[in-house]
Amino acid sequence: MGYEKKLYAIREISEITGVKPVTLRAWQRRYSLVQPQRTEKGHRLYTDEHIALIGEIQGWLSKGVPIGKVKDVLESNEPNKGEEYLASEQLDEVRAFLQALAELNKGKADSIVATVFKEYPLDVVKKQFVKPTEKALSVVKIGLRALQKGLMESIFVARLNAIIESENKAAKSGKCLFINYDSVNIHARLWALNLSESGKSLVIIDGIEDLSGLVEHEGLCAYAAIAIYSSRPLTAGQTTIVEKVKSSFSGEVLLSDLIDA
Repeated sequence: MGYEKKLYAIREISEITGVKPVTLRAWQRRYSLVQPQRTEKGHRLYTDEHIALIGEIQGWLSKGVPIGKVKDVLESNEPNKGEEYLASEQLDEVRAFLQALAELNKGKADSIVATVFKEYPLDVVKKQFVKPTEKALSVVKIGLRALQKGLMESIFVARLNAIIESENKAAKSGKCLFINYDSVNIHARLWALNLSESGKSLVIIDGIEDLSGLVEHEGLCAYAAIAIYSSRPLTAGQTTIVEKVKSSFSGEVLLSDLIDA
């Protein structure tokens, strides 16, 4: 009796590995990584070997190897081949992005951000793209810094909103009301995307300083979860309201790090 390998559709592979379908397609097309089988209609099918390979790729990316160099590392017979690419803690795209921001070149900057989100997992984007970019901008002259940070903010928020809307269409874990104590900002949206990638369909409300209206709100029956974000520790009064929301809501309540600390 022959043994048939288990085959997975691209959405299944995405759920198993945490790598978005758009990223898997980019790895295949641009870098000849993770070549799936195809059905007669052209749909991608993956095997357990592909899952293992994706894990290897994620491991090298998390160590700082650029996606364009990963294939060389995987195919090399040299055991330390990957080490030569580990000197930098930032993606190669950071320098080009900073230059585009300095020139106020929105088109170029937006294109770089789009590419980074397509080709890298979210944790790599945060650690090796967002963080070093913000660090570099922190030492730019104040007047210029405000312009460049503002441009970065608008580009990132627009891109993240688009990704979240796309993820919402494939969400399977119910609706999540995302409440942001802050005004619209990159880090709130990055946390929102993290929740979105876990399968939640997000409804986002920004700039809410008073959550008392949520306590026993009848509309919450449509939601499986509530997520609350703040970039600052809450006041005693705000903490009390959050506790009331948690006790009155039957679903899951998710809190960002500074609230949950």
